[in-house]
Amino acid sequence: MDLLDTMDFAKSTSESKRKNSPRGHAPTGSAMEVFCNTDASWKGGIQSAGLAWIFTDHEAKELHRGSSAQDLVSSPCMAEALAIREALLQAVALNYRHICIKSDSQVLVNTISARRKSTDLFRVLADIDDLAFSTSSPFQSCRFFFISRSLNGLADGLAKNCLATHLIRNPSHVT
Repeated sequence: MDLLDTMDFAKSTSESKRKNSPRGHAPTGSAMEVFCNTDASWKGGIQSAGLAWIFTDHEAKELHRGSSAQDLVSSPCMAEALAIREALLQAVALNYRHICIKSDSQVLVNTISARRKSTDLFRVLADIDDLAFSTSSPFQSCRFFFISRSLNGLADGLAKNCLATHLIRNPSHVT
């Protein structure tokens, strides 16, 4: 099933999920759970993206943040998926065992949570699935949660800054 088919699923499930959680915050698991806001900024004409992730504890205290630029990114949804994969890899490196990934890409969150694979994102979604859900997953718990863009401003700003810096350092990329 591709992401366009998933949009209907996203619309049908978003109302019930929103009613069950306060103002875009994931229902809390344990105090050991680490939250990670992810976002991406994509420039279509040159297919470059800035990826960002910010880890916080259950009291919203920032633990770590990071960003990365990547070229040859085919779409905004691919950029968002790459940001989530990079956040999971960083969580492993930081030895976080209980993680809740928060993204403002509702279609992508629903696709990952349902363990669907779209053809255009297959490899990246397979990597995310292996990291999050396989029997050899480094996580004891891993959840994905949709948040509104208005609640993802810090990660959005970090992703945009990362992309802008990348384009300044690589002016040949700019068209």
